[in-house]
Order: sequence, then structure tokens, then C-alpha cells
Amino acid sequence: MRIPRSIILLIITSLLHVSIAWSNAWIDTGPIPTVITNKDNVSVLEHLKILSSDHFKGRKFSSQGSIETQDFLVSTLKALSIPAFNNQYRHNFTQSGLFKSKHGTNIIGYIQGSHQKDEYLVLTAHYDHLGTIRNKVYNGADDNASGTAALLLYAKLLKEKPLKHSVILLFTDGEEVNLLGAKAFISQQNKLLSDIKLNINLDMIAGSKKTRKLRFLSKDLPQLLSAQQLDEFSQLQEHFNKNSSAHLTAGFKRVKSVGSNVNRSNWLMASDHGVFSRAGIPFIYFGVGTHKNYHSEFDDYENINQNFYLAAINIIFQQLTYLDNAIFEGTIPD
Repeated sequence: MRIPRSIILLIITSLLHVSIAWSNAWIDTGPIPTVITNKDNVSVLEHLKILSSDHFKGRKFSSQGSIETQDFLVSTLKALSIPAFNNQYRHNFTQSGLFKSKHGTNIIGYIQGSHQKDEYLVLTAHYDHLGTIRNKVYNGADDNASGTAALLLYAKLLKEKPLKHSVILLFTDGEEVNLLGAKAFISQQNKLLSDIKLNINLDMIAGSKKTRKLRFLSKDLPQLLSAQQLDEFSQLQEHFNKNSSAHLTAGFKRVKSVGSNVNRSNWLMASDHGVFSRAGIPFIYFGVGTHKNYHSEFDDYENINQNFYLAAINIIFQQLTYLDNAIFEGTIPD
């Protein structure tokens, strides 16, 4: 499938704006490892705008729009010189149905770590959405072009300065269809699971115009961090609550019958992180929760909170860097 020339030009234009500046900013918990630049912001917003455009027809699972989204992701990863995971970007799986089977595809990149090359952090964001309903395109800008675009930016940043652990960049398909892509990854990579230290899942991190809080949920972090590190991490998160316009906040509201009558009361299983958790892998999940545009035709680029989104991707990346260092320190003999 050929990517339209207009989309290729947008990819090239956005890549020209990407760069990273590492700083030594300090807060009471110690050094903060990075600040994402204005040029990075231009790039991530451009990718979000492309992914949530009508061109991809809502990125429905097992659709032509999904195939074209896969092509875009692979082309972008190649342009960023991000290696493929196990020598292939596309990892296919099948959903068996009563009358017809549907085929999905996870897109996976890989960045080797500087120290713990055989231990992994898995960063996840699902790229699928609802498609076209009653002739209206459900573009899913927040859900989840926002997480997908952020993961592309993190790929660029980590390629230039790898973490201590190797990173698997997992763009899942079929999240909207019972978390199929995450389940396929766990099944296909069964032998790797014991070496996966942590899953960080990004699902809906741009919100609506009124969004003010970036929420998070985690499980089993005490398996990875000492009591002192957990306290430091909590202080860092509290700093982001008070000093970032994204106002990092623990926990999600219990909401019923929002959007397409989805019950989002069980946030532990609300997205791909739940599949990793069931496989015994610790996770931290970032999102904004449901809002008025959730699962509607109004979840488009014009209705996200851009300033909030840029603040969110910055503080998520800083937490990723902290966790990588802290987990590594826990493996060093006294």
C-alpha cells in the first residue's frame, strides 16, 4: 500500500522539526533528565494531526484505514531509523469469528539499552479506533492518536539517547476489540515475558478543551523499586501535580455510560496495561479518563487540549527516565 504523497511530505516536514535538548534541571527529588523542545512539540502535534485526519477513516480494526495507518507508522519508524523488533515491524494476529476471521497487526520497534540489553521496558499505545459510524468519521484524536504520536516522539528521543534497559515500542491493534493486540503480543512473546520489567501504557493523554488532569494508575511497582525509590518517585509525581499544567493525579474516576455506553469502572483492565498485569508484569498507565468527546465524532484534532498534551508528554517522559534509572540501580550489587 502506497502512502499518499501529501502524507509523506507531512512526515518529512515533521521530522525536520525534531530535536532533543538534555538539561540538568533540579527539584527536591534530584535531577530531572529532559525537557522536550518546541521543535519536538511541533513534530508530535503534526503526527497527532495526521493520525486523526479523515484520511485514515477512524483507524477501525481490520479495515483499509487500519492498513494505511500501519503503513504510516512503519514509514515513520523507518524515517527515524528505529530498528524493527525481531527484524520485522508488522506482527500479525487473527481474530477468529463465527463466520469470518479478522486479521490485526501490531507495529513494533526496538531500541537496545545501554546497560541491561536483555531486560525490557515495553511502551504501549493502541493506534486503532472506531472507524466510520453512520457516515461520520470517528477520528479518535485523544483515543488514541495522542498516545500513538507520543510514542513516535519517544522513539526519536530514545534513539538519540537510549535508556539503560532495552525498549520495545509496541503500537497495538485491536485495543477497542477486547484488547486483542496486547493479548497477541503476550502470546507471541511468551518466552520474553520474564525479561520484561515494566509496561508503560499511554491511552488518551490529550483530553478535551476542558481537561486539566493527567491521571495515572500503577500496580506492582514495589516489585521493582525500593521503599526509598518509591518515596522519591511519589515526590516527583507530586511535583508534577503542583508545578505542571498537566496536574499529574493518582487514580481515575468511576464513570458509566459515557460515549458508546462503555463502563469504565474497572480501570485496571481499561486498556492494554491490564493484559500485561494479568501476565504478572508491573505497569503504570497514563490517561485522562473519559470526557464529553470520548467515543464520539467530536474527538478530533481541533477539540484536544494542545497545551495540556504537550505538558503531559513531557512529564511522562521524565517519569520513564526516572523509572529506568531506578530499576537499573536496583540491579547493581551493594
